[in-house]
Amino acid sequence: MQNLRALLSPLRAFDAVYRAKGVSRAAQLLHVTPGAVSQQIKQLETGLGVQLFQKAGREIELTAVGERLATRVCDAFDRLHEALGDLADSQREQRLRLKVPPSIAIRWLVPRLHGFHALHPDIALEIATIALADDVRLEGADCAIRHGMGEWVDVELDHLFDDEFVPVCTPGLAEHFQEPSDLLRANLLHSMLRPQAWPLWLGSAGLVDTPSLPGIALANAALCYQAAADGLGVAMAQRAYVQDDLRTGRLVVAVDHVAKTELGYYLVCDPLKAATAPVRLFRDWIRSVR
Repeated sequence: MQNLRALLSPLRAFDAVYRAKGVSRAAQLLHVTPGAVSQQIKQLETGLGVQLFQKAGREIELTAVGERLATRVCDAFDRLHEALGDLADSQREQRLRLKVPPSIAIRWLVPRLHGFHALHPDIALEIATIALADDVRLEGADCAIRHGMGEWVDVELDHLFDDEFVPVCTPGLAEHFQEPSDLLRANLLHSMLRPQAWPLWLGSAGLVDTPSLPGIALANAALCYQAAADGLGVAMAQRAYVQDDLRTGRLVVAVDHVAKTELGYYLVCDPLKAATAPVRLFRDWIRSVR
């Protein structure tokens, strides 16, 4: 098969014939002669080694192979058109679209965003939250924050921080705890999005055969931290999320043991948009505050 680059013009002609349902109408769309379109189709068939069209009376119609190729080529050109349109919009509007899990948005990103806005007040930010932190689909966003091992393909990555889990509570409540096993008697606050956080920490502390853990289940980690600050119990915290609370003394580490994993949080970006000013400036800024 020929190099893809050499087949781009024939593929464009093929796509036009498919959309216009005929060579003559395709030629009008492309502002060329019907003969030129037919020549491009022949070049594509030769390059691919397959017959894409067949005679149907005085007209032509797609073969079965041609039909399958046409739908995929049509979809590819549509996505390319959308990507180029998004790129043009980003350049023109100076707009940055982000997708972020709720807890990291509330506890880590938003408290730092005043610094980015002060540096680049002309860049309009759109921040949407997503339910699953390991969902790497950008779906129209320029960048997203994702949780995982950083092994995703077809995106550009910036490492933000690794998993480090610590139990946190109010200073008064922390006076009752000395050892990890003491927390088994506490009211534990569980994130429904990260139900494995407490078992992970307890297991790393040597408490592998723990009974069912008591406590309260809350929708996400941000609610757990708020409940902990209000004295409702002990939350299992991603250390990066509670640095400000630990610094001010609003929360303290209940027992000095850290559980780590091989996972971390990453800023992932669409490679087609990585060179745009909003994405480039945001990546420069987030590297400076991570």
